[in-house]
Amino acid sequence: MGMNTRTLPESPEQLLEELFAIFPQYRANYAGSIHGDTPGFHSVLLAFTQFFGGQLTSFSEAQLRKFGELVSESVESDGPLENAFVTCLLEHLHQIKAERSLRPYLSEIARQKTRA
Repeated sequence: MGMNTRTLPESPEQLLEELFAIFPQYRANYAGSIHGDTPGFHSVLLAFTQFFGGQLTSFSEAQLRKFGELVSESVESDGPLENAFVTCLLEHLHQIKAERSLRPYLSEIARQKTRA
């Protein structure tokens, strides 16, 4: 541990900014919170998961690696962010046909939380 100094997003807005930083094309496609009110971790990731599945083939290996690190570290953190990543992304990877592309970049803990 200790090698990575990443600070996990502490608010939905920080999570969104991190997603925009990894996937600049998402900022252009972002239409706002899926529920129209103040975004929560879950609504941010629900909207992102649709984008991620739809744009998967356009992502670079570096983007997938960075995103995999964010997902893995979030899932290992316990709490609302972990819950949102598991229920809004990892459980749906097979449905959006992204599991094979993202799985190599996930930690063992994150891999165990995907639904095959």
